Amino acid sequence: MVEKYTREVSKHYAAYRPPIHKMILECVLPAESRYQCGVDIGCGTGVSTIALSDHCQFVYGVEPSKDMLNNVVSSENVCYLQGTGEATGLEASSADIVTFAGSLFYAKSDLLVDEITRICRPEANVLVYDFEVVLSDVMLELGINMSSSSSGYDHAINFSDYDKFEALNIHKTSLSMNVNSEQLAHILFSSLRRYTRFIEYFGSKNTFSLVVNLLNKASKQHAMSVDVYYSMYRVNQA
Repeated sequence: MVEKYTREVSKHYAAYRPPIHKMILECVLPAESRYQCGVDIGCGTGVSTIALSDHCQFVYGVEPSKDMLNNVVSSENVCYLQGTGEATGLEASSADIVTFAGSLFYAKSDLLVDEITRICRPEANVLVYDFEVVLSDVMLELGINMSSSSSGYDHAINFSDYDKFEALNIHKTSLSMNVNSEQLAHILFSSLRRYTRFIEYFGSKNTFSLVVNLLNKASKQHAMSVDVYYSMYRVNQA
C-alpha cells in the first residue's frame, strides 16, 4: 500500500510544481552566471533540475527513486541518472555547480561530502536550498490537523559543519504566490504524509476531485506563503 501511495504522490508531484525553484535560483545565482556542468542531487521528477538548467550548459539530475524518474520533466540539456549523492556515477572533476533542492536532509553524510568533492572542479559551487509551503491553515480548513507532526525534518540543514566547503552566503527569506484550487490540491497531494491523511479522512474514491471541489467552495484563487532557506558554498579541495 505504501508503494501504491508513493506512486500516486509522484504523479501529483509531477503534475504541478509552483515555480519556486526557478524563483530561488534567480535570487541566489547572479543574473550573468552560466555554468558549464551542473549536478542536481536528489532531483525528484526534475523540476529543480530544469530550473538549474537555465543557468548551465548541461545538467545531470541524480535520483534514487524509479517512481520519481518515471515522471521526470525532459529537456535537451538535461540527463537523468538513477543514483545517490554518495555514488553519482559521474566523472571526477566534472561539475561546476552541485545543488541540493530539499534533498540534503536525506542525503547528508561524510561519504556524500567525499563524493561531491570528487566530482567538483576546483572552485566549484555547492548550493543547498529548501522551502516550506505554509499549508497548515489550508489543511485545517479541510478538517485535518497536521500540527502534531514531530518528524524532525530540518529545512535549514546545510554544510556549515564541513571545512571542505567555504560558506559564501547563508540566508532565510520568504515569498508568496497565487495558485488555483487544482494547483493547490496537487501541492497538497505531493506529500506522502498529507496524501495518507486525505485517504484516511475522505476515503480513497475520487479523493483528489473531492478536495479540489472543497477548495473551490472557499475560493478559486489561493495565496500561498513560502519560507525559503538557502546556503551557497565554494568547494575547498586543497
